[in-house]
Amino acid sequence: MTPGATHKGDKVYRYYVNTASMKIGKEACSVTRVPAGEIEAAVIAQVRKVLQAPELMSQAIREVVALDPAADAQQVITMLQSIEPVWDELFPAEQARIIQLLVEQVTVSQTGLRIDMKTAGMKELIQSVMPARKVA
Repeated sequence: MTPGATHKGDKVYRYYVNTASMKIGKEACSVTRVPAGEIEAAVIAQVRKVLQAPELMSQAIREVVALDPAADAQQVITMLQSIEPVWDELFPAEQARIIQLLVEQVTVSQTGLRIDMKTAGMKELIQSVMPARKVA
């Protein structure tokens, strides 16, 4: 899908368009256009849930500690828990970066929306926000 928009007066309506429907025709595709706001809200809600999921958090912490035995597990937990409450205050670029680290693919169909998360995304997020340690 590719982003698109329509202007009606002062209002802008954003949506995602199925690229196949543009190439082979609307009749050939079950989903041709979906509202951008609804899709983006669902993706953000899923990312916020993931940031609080204890099982994903513990798996990511194990992986980070395996790579860096000096890593402080409590510091990792505190850092992850601090993202969700301030999500709305993060710059859009930072929100986008976190989403790109965690989301592999979003699939839209007539039956619903499927959000596939990256298996290594949480570990990459932790590594990207943890302070770098100086090697003595």
